[in-house]
Amino acid sequence: MDAPHSSTVVAGYRIDGTLGEGGMGTVYRATQLSLERVVALKVLTAELSADPAFRERFRREGLLQAALDHPHIVTVFEAGEAEGRLFLAMRMVEGPTLKDLIVRRQLDDRRALRLLTQVAEALDAAHAKGLIHRDVKPQNVLVGAGDHAYLADFGLTKGHDDAGMTETGQFVGTIDYISPEQARGERATARSDVYALTAVLCECLTGQVPFVRATEERVLLAHLSESPPRLSEVRADLPAAMDDVIARGMAKAPEDRPASAGELMLEARRALGAAPDASSSASADTRVRPAAGTPTRGPRSAVPGGPGATRLAGAAAGARGASARESAAAPPLAGTRVSTGAGRRIFLPMALAAAVLAAVVGFLLGGGSGGSSETFSDSASSGYLELSFPSSWQRLASAPAIPGLAFSQPLALAPSASAAGASGQRLIAGEVSASGPSLLPAGFTASLAGALPHPEPVQLGTLQAYRYSGLSVHGLAGPLTLYAVPTAGGVATVACLSSSSAPTAQCSQIAATLKLNGTTAFGLAPSAQYAAALGRTFATLRSAAAAGTARLGAASSASAQAAAAAQLAAAYSSASSALGRLTVTPEVRAVNASLAAALAAIGRDYAALASAARAGDEAAYAQAQRTLGADRVRAAGALAVLGHAGYAVSG
Repeated sequence: MDAPHSSTVVAGYRIDGTLGEGGMGTVYRATQLSLERVVALKVLTAELSADPAFRERFRREGLLQAALDHPHIVTVFEAGEAEGRLFLAMRMVEGPTLKDLIVRRQLDDRRALRLLTQVAEALDAAHAKGLIHRDVKPQNVLVGAGDHAYLADFGLTKGHDDAGMTETGQFVGTIDYISPEQARGERATARSDVYALTAVLCECLTGQVPFVRATEERVLLAHLSESPPRLSEVRADLPAAMDDVIARGMAKAPEDRPASAGELMLEARRALGAAPDASSSASADTRVRPAAGTPTRGPRSAVPGGPGATRLAGAAAGARGASARESAAAPPLAGTRVSTGAGRRIFLPMALAAAVLAAVVGFLLGGGSGGSSETFSDSASSGYLELSFPSSWQRLASAPAIPGLAFSQPLALAPSASAAGASGQRLIAGEVSASGPSLLPAGFTASLAGALPHPEPVQLGTLQAYRYSGLSVHGLAGPLTLYAVPTAGGVATVACLSSSSAPTAQCSQIAATLKLNGTTAFGLAPSAQYAAALGRTFATLRSAAAAGTARLGAASSASAQAAAAAQLAAAYSSASSALGRLTVTPEVRAVNASLAAALAAIGRDYAALASAARAGDEAAYAQAQRTLGADRVRAAGALAVLGHAGYAVSG
């Protein structure tokens, strides 16, 4: 069906007016004709309504939302479909949103705490039912009579088992309040909602979102890598204890945040010395003021460095002017400069910068601080791996299986049956396909009986490796020690296992003889070669994108827009190809591939813009803009992960 207008009847609901529009659809004021009841009717976009995966999730969640009976959650009366479009009929709440109150400066601290405490109660109730809201923001908090707060728009909710991104790979959530794990596309949890609620608390107390930045990419990078704001630096009258509340609520690691929304708000009330208060306080007198020059954010170009207006050139008065203003700055993505640094590695709490590695480079497996590995009389090789071993050991015909570790061309060794103190030791070596900072496959870490311990950086002869000692693996009778060496092909891995709790010292001595023939081994520090290649790639992209962006901003016709967009498409496609040709360490192989894919997608988005401009198709042009914004956020997220891996990202 086409977009409803006044007096249209949709599935028994008469459209009386428009309340608002968003990325998922339009909310109308409507009358349910069968009951003469005024409702808020949300009609989802045609694109979402046609998505089979979304339709199934919508059906499941419609049932769950309708079952949520809580005084601070907007009641869902019906979830259905009419003429190919999904819709939700919800309770109509007469009153402003929390965002309205912030913008109008109609919040004092006590009122903010009172409203957000009600929101926290709603979130905790939803979490108890297995629902994560995933889009907690002031616009989704409705304030009715008597300052009664309602949490709305559970259209983005997912159960605990659902993935963190949509089928199309777009982020679910709003960028100003999104948790780091959601920004990385990981599964959201109740503590993701706690993060977002803390961000809303920041805005209520200061009048500005936590990270005021010029573009969505920079906001995303701030959520991923910057410390939470200190509110006492914005408002001197706020106690330092509130800074601690915000720091905990917006901790990068979910486990470091309060366990519930209610716990967060209890801490906030204690920090401000405020007791729970159910009375209304609608006074317009408030201490909340947007900081000078940094108002709470309004509409922002979804395509930094790209066409900011949603219309083709010449489609409406002022459209080109808006585009020129919003695209005046070079794209932050194109302006990225990369260098190696001492950035912490994702998922590992220890810094492994070059200076740290230099301190351990002489560390030997026997526990000494110098010397060389033991010399053995026999040797064996498989693939590019070679090991030396004592005459009391022998090569096995087949390698013992280790859950989650799939060795390519495995080499297996064990003491001969007559060897003294054999103790059931086994050694398996080979290349393992793994990507990420741990250098271990995800399937293996999932098989561990406990948490993955911190790796020890050690030296295997001339090779730098991570050692994981004393691992307990489901399906193995004894302890396991692993050595992981990053290479150009994968991860050269040596596993020492025992059928008992006996030590595997001799196996470790054999591991120290590891040699790699015909492949490149990497160190554990960030790669200077990779950093230099990244720098060259983005320097080229920065120059080309700046020219294309300036040309697009100055375009006064659809044909000129098409030519500029085609130029940008070529620039991003070329950068993607360049990244795909790089020799990359296993630690950043996956994120490099993600970055290359995001740049390729941006190139396709600009090509779609060019095609839409040439055809004069305004709807296709607007759709390409939306996709472009999501893909640029994906690229920014990949750059942020690289920054955490030790490649300082700036510009």
